[in-house]
Amino acid sequence: MGQSRWFGHWRRFVGFAAMLALIVALLPPTATARAADWAPPDVVYFPTTQHQLAEPFLSFWRDNGRTALIGEPISEAITANGITLQYFEKARLELHGDEIIRGAVGTEYLQARKITASERPNRPRLLRGDEFDEPASNPFTRLLTVALPNEQDHRFFAETGHTLNSSFKLAWEQGGVARYGYPLSEEFAEVSPIDGKLYTTQYFERARFEYHPEVSANYSVVLTPIGSAVATQQKVNLAPVAQGDLPAYEEALFTPPAPTAKRPSGAPGGAKLIDVNLSAQYLTAFEGSTVVFEGYVSSGRGENVTPVGTFTIFSKLVSDDMRGADPNLPGGAYFQPDVPYVMYFAGGGYAIHGVYWHNNFGTPMSHGCVGLPVGSSSFLYNWAPIGTVVYIHY
Repeated sequence: MGQSRWFGHWRRFVGFAAMLALIVALLPPTATARAADWAPPDVVYFPTTQHQLAEPFLSFWRDNGRTALIGEPISEAITANGITLQYFEKARLELHGDEIIRGAVGTEYLQARKITASERPNRPRLLRGDEFDEPASNPFTRLLTVALPNEQDHRFFAETGHTLNSSFKLAWEQGGVARYGYPLSEEFAEVSPIDGKLYTTQYFERARFEYHPEVSANYSVVLTPIGSAVATQQKVNLAPVAQGDLPAYEEALFTPPAPTAKRPSGAPGGAKLIDVNLSAQYLTAFEGSTVVFEGYVSSGRGENVTPVGTFTIFSKLVSDDMRGADPNLPGGAYFQPDVPYVMYFAGGGYAIHGVYWHNNFGTPMSHGCVGLPVGSSSFLYNWAPIGTVVYIHY
């Protein structure tokens, strides 16, 4: 999450959307036969904002929240103070050497409004139950200290003297400092630049949160177009550019032709077989030589690669809680409750299961398991009995 070293790796295939994999599955054989010649575009065009998005920012954008967390591009890539950067509706991406980071648009926006933290913190502020003992007279005033009743719903940041609570805390922890930066204010009511209504708001070094109870995604937290606000404040050139012969962005551009559905020669015999091709991030279920299901998956990434070999399903659970160590996450661990349609095939917690928390199927995303869309995992769960062979290979 957040900061990432992508510049040296942007030529690799990047993430794919599961919904569009269904479209690819319907392509004629002549299209699938050209899979070896396929390559994703390295520049796309956004008709709604009339700007281009090219590598290396394109891969970072697709792998780190896309429109929901970064927004569409509102400028071209430009060079300022020796740094290549590009403005988006909700963020600014900056290329520092081979590292892409998010710019401090939240800090810059508040500075332009002459809003700065008090140099003298107020007296200690206490939480009693779920309420503070008194409201802060200024939400940007740094707090000296805070006594928290628990760390599950509340968190204090001595770095900036502010707290995170409830939904804002949960949403922030999905990206942490690298994506959002430290909080620069407490929660307070402010008119939204989105619809002109009053919402609970909080500022961060790299973002601005609003709480929208009518929105179910991201713990009801919506990121507002603070990137657009800063670009306007700094008089960045936002003039539209022509599309030319560039493809209009859509996820289908990044979905390769589906592999030829043929039972692999190295697979063991048996009536039912689940074949997982890690190179293609593709799963095919065979009954004899007949394909009964195929689609993109997300296997293990980084040090948490999915094991290769021949396995059998030995345990099935309609739902299971999954947890484990992850030094890249706050607290050094992950916890995913109510994972659906879990089929364990190897010791150590390796399973085929449904994924409801992302749609980036076609690229490694997991801690070693093989993840599918929930509907697909439901079909496989009901189709594959305990003892079904799972053949995993590159």
